[in-house]
Amino acid sequence: MPLYLGIDFGTSGCRGCVIDAARQILAESRVALPLPQRSGAAVEQDPAVWWAALQTMLAKLRTRVTLANIRAVCVDGTSSTLLLCDAKGVPLAPALMYSDTRAREAARQVAAVAPQDCAAHGASASLAKLLWLLQSPAARNARHALHQADWVLGRLRGRFGCSDENNALKLGYDIIERRWPDWLNALDMPRALLPRVVPAGWPIGKETKRRRTHSSPRAWPYGAS
Repeated sequence: MPLYLGIDFGTSGCRGCVIDAARQILAESRVALPLPQRSGAAVEQDPAVWWAALQTMLAKLRTRVTLANIRAVCVDGTSSTLLLCDAKGVPLAPALMYSDTRAREAARQVAAVAPQDCAAHGASASLAKLLWLLQSPAARNARHALHQADWVLGRLRGRFGCSDENNALKLGYDIIERRWPDWLNALDMPRALLPRVVPAGWPIGKETKRRRTHSSPRAWPYGAS
């Protein structure tokens, strides 16, 4: 019987829901996450806690359903939570959470070049966070700028550098033209860090053989959300 797994990362926890082809819920699980570290406008979290929570959540689901029957997985996360990682997906610093607003100067740089209706305005937007991170030591070995769901999907499938249109909006992506806009060239930012963007729910690949474990025994198709 084919099953489908949805994974949601929120501020307080990681949730999983398994449905069948008739969209009936067969199993649900939730694992609490530690609160992000706060210091003034800074709000950070170690991505390692996301992965640990995901593994625990999958272990709970495994007691109720056969994960070998899962045919597809979709992941969503907190919007505008951003991190830098190296070519292998290793985080180079804590992730800046969606409510982190320390990138005020970077937000002013964005405001000077971005269209008024762009979703990338503001100190909490992904684009301002990226500009702020590029001034930190973490930028030296950075190869990918990824949102929370982007990184989790990357770890599951063993490949990084992909995002979806919903997350990419706050990174400056033009959802009408479906491309990274030219005005980004006015910012001091390596365009190579930006992910490939696909529509939400679009299949982005299958789990590689080396990523298959007892917690995810099949080659699941992964979709962005």
